Formats: sequence, C-alpha cells, structure tokens
Amino acid sequence: MIPVPQPSLWALAICLAAAIAEGVLSGTEVKARIAELRNPGLGPSVGVWVLIGAAYYVLFFFLLRSLLTLQPTIYWTVAAIALTTLLLILNASWNWVFFRKKNLRWSFLFFVPYLAVALVLAIVLRRLGNPLLVWYLLYLAYLAWATWWSYRVWRLNSM
Repeated sequence: MIPVPQPSLWALAICLAAAIAEGVLSGTEVKARIAELRNPGLGPSVGVWVLIGAAYYVLFFFLLRSLLTLQPTIYWTVAAIALTTLLLILNASWNWVFFRKKNLRWSFLFFVPYLAVALVLAIVLRRLGNPLLVWYLLYLAYLAWATWWSYRVWRLNSM
C-alpha cells in the first residue's frame, strides 16, 4: 500500500457517506425526539448538537486525510484507517438506536463497543505519531461527557 492519490477527495467522500448514513439512520424527527426527552442539566440544544457534529466530521476528515497520506508502517496505517471508518459507521448506527428505535438503554450501552474502538484508535494514532492525536484526545474527552449524558438521559426518561 502506498499513499492514496487525492487523499482529501477520499477523506471527504468517506465523511460525506458517513454523514448521509447518519442522516438517513436518524430519520426526520430528530428535533422532536430531542424535545420530548428530559435532558440532564448540561444537555445541549439542537444547534449545539449540530456544531458538535460538524466538529466531529471536520476532525475525522483531517484524520482520514492524514492517514491516507502516510507511508504505511506495516499494518498500523491500515488499522488506523479501518478503525476510523468503523467509528464513523458506529456513530451512524448509534443515531439509529437513539432516534429511530428510541431505545435509550441500548443507546447508552452502545458506548461500550464505541469507546473500546475509540481507545484502540488512540493507541494506534500514538504508535503512528499522528499529529492529530492531540485533537483526537479532545474527542475522547467529549466521549466521556457524551457517555455520561447518554446515561443520564436514559435514567431520567426511564422513570
């Protein structure tokens, strides 16, 4: 494997496909779903969720772009690309569980495999010496908060 030609185009295509999948799997009642739930005190508005989603895709675009331009180091580069793609798929799938299936318990439990993949990706990015690791670590901090938020939403709405 050699660096991919036009890595920006490939990264953009992957992120666009993931965003479209997320939109399709979320359905058309996202605002209504958020409005019907009791939110913990630190629950963001719909506009803030949109900003979080935009930041997520910007990070993953640059992450994929950087990985696609790397000289492969045996299997670490391929592993990082696969893990990044898997996180994009899992993120879209979480939206299906939360918005379409409306299963708050499973949307919380979904964080277990998601966090496992996210942590393994952090280890691989460190192994590669990827310069975006610092930004990715901020995403992991957000995931800690998002896990707490998901748990609180589940508990507040299961009473």
